[in-house]
Amino acid sequence: MIPPRLTRVLSLVGNTVLWVAAVLGAISLVLGLATVVAGVQPLVFRSSSMAPAIEAGALGLARTVDADEVKVDDIVSVTNTDGIRVTHRVVKVTTGAGDQVSLTLQGDANRGPDEEPYLVTEVDRVFFDVPYLGYLANWLSSPWAMFAAGLLVALVIANLWRRPGSDTGRRAKGGSAAATVAAVGLAAASLMPVPRTEAFFTDPAMFEAGQIHAHLVRIFDWGSPVCSTDAGGNSVTLRTLVASPRYQQVWYVAPEGQPLPATPVLRISPPGPLDTPVATQITRTMLGGAAATAGNYQVVGRSELKGSGTTPWFSESTRSATVSITSGGALQCGTVNLPPAIVFTTPPNGATYTSPSAALAATRASCAQNAAPCGTATDSDGILRVEYRLQRNNFWLNRCWDPDSGYPIFIGCGTWRPASVTPAVPTSVATPVSWRVPLMANGTSPLAESGTYTLYLRVTDNSAARTVSERTIQFTIG
Repeated sequence: MIPPRLTRVLSLVGNTVLWVAAVLGAISLVLGLATVVAGVQPLVFRSSSMAPAIEAGALGLARTVDADEVKVDDIVSVTNTDGIRVTHRVVKVTTGAGDQVSLTLQGDANRGPDEEPYLVTEVDRVFFDVPYLGYLANWLSSPWAMFAAGLLVALVIANLWRRPGSDTGRRAKGGSAAATVAAVGLAAASLMPVPRTEAFFTDPAMFEAGQIHAHLVRIFDWGSPVCSTDAGGNSVTLRTLVASPRYQQVWYVAPEGQPLPATPVLRISPPGPLDTPVATQITRTMLGGAAATAGNYQVVGRSELKGSGTTPWFSESTRSATVSITSGGALQCGTVNLPPAIVFTTPPNGATYTSPSAALAATRASCAQNAAPCGTATDSDGILRVEYRLQRNNFWLNRCWDPDSGYPIFIGCGTWRPASVTPAVPTSVATPVSWRVPLMANGTSPLAESGTYTLYLRVTDNSAARTVSERTIQFTIG
């Protein structure tokens, strides 16, 4: 059994919550009635472009008026060519043909007027605003408000089952009334969401779902097909759709796995209105011309607001496509599976050392104290394995290195042996791996004697095709 004191506390808390909800419901009903009866349009300000007059999160009230009634310094709400509602201050009024009026608008916090004037016959003119109430209006039009309304309706129904003459019934009368007002108001608000308005160009913040976000320039969409290889293999064509006539497209190119440069290789102004197809040609010159090596390249595009001055406004999102240069030098869409790249750090091909001690010193200096040949291997798909054969010719006798037994006489040279690799293979990224010919367990180096050496190296990538590279070098130790 619940103690009487706790019952009174719970009852007080419950009634307080109900009356708060009733106030919210009443506000919702007033807004709804104002919209239906008086033609008042509530607006939630999603941006701070009208600050300090109207901050983000404010709730404004507007009434539709003929455009010829609008004067300079009025705050009006219009819809731009992209279908987005913009609410700014009128800075210029120009009479147009018939009953049309051209309005030039500018946000109080913006550096300049909106890029294009608005040709309108009527507008919503803001006559009143309340700070922060937009946050509440935004929540009231959310699914949570509908859920709360449902709970309150259930409470009203439950109260109807109580006996009218009982003490509980008498105490519930006030709560039932509050719950009824709250339920009806919240339900009405959730069914009649308040329109949002924003400044589309240079506003620093945007109110969305109860949070403040940076306002972003919109990214363009891909067309179809996204990429096609042009005849001759000297260029590819990317297809996109115009995001807005106010934007231009900027494109950057970099080898796969490397950071994008700060300077774009191409800027394109849109050839038409929203969703107009755009064909962008990416040439081998943009990838580096004759110096561009075979491999994969990332082509990344983003939207930029035209005329945004020394501080450009870019879309946060990007569009990325992969193009490649084949081993034959042709530029194509998509990736190319090139053989792994092999580098011999020490010894280099054709090197001559005056003595074994000189060879050991050179390899220790370049191979992280490893007194044996070393180098790197790289592939965009990662490395599956690195294998070697190290052959020494001395006094017309060929022997091959075995880290278990040195240069035994009776072991043939046709066996590929695993090299020591860091990081451990297999890998799945394009990061280079370091390979080394292993020493013997007691630290004996394969370069401890004079002779002519031939090092064969075989690297297999980690792609499904298991592409293999083989390279051979020779060096001499006197």
